[in-house]
Amino acid sequence: MTYTADSALDFVSIARELGTTQGLSLKAGVSNGTELTPTEVRSRMRREGHNFLRRPALNGATIDREGLANNYAVEPTLYYAHFPSPERARQYALQGAIAVLFVTLTLLTAFAVS
Repeated sequence: MTYTADSALDFVSIARELGTTQGLSLKAGVSNGTELTPTEVRSRMRREGHNFLRRPALNGATIDREGLANNYAVEPTLYYAHFPSPERARQYALQGAIAVLFVTLTLLTAFAVS
């Protein structure tokens, strides 16, 4: 497979060829940069072997057509939060009442002392 500067890049076929041959044959010494493979891709090719670019995405990470991991966040499914729960709401109300009582007693003590 030869590469010319005007050809459309198909990274999957390039990666497969890289897995079978060590070097790329360039036409008339002209390079379009397809022989440059990122280190991450080479290590994944060695590690995964025949499963390179065939494995599904794991742990919410996605892989682009070059074989690089896309490190952008994957949006989780949206849902309505049921917060606070009734029990938690009672705890917040009790905490608020205790805080109001504490502030009131502190103010009464301050007025009584002065």
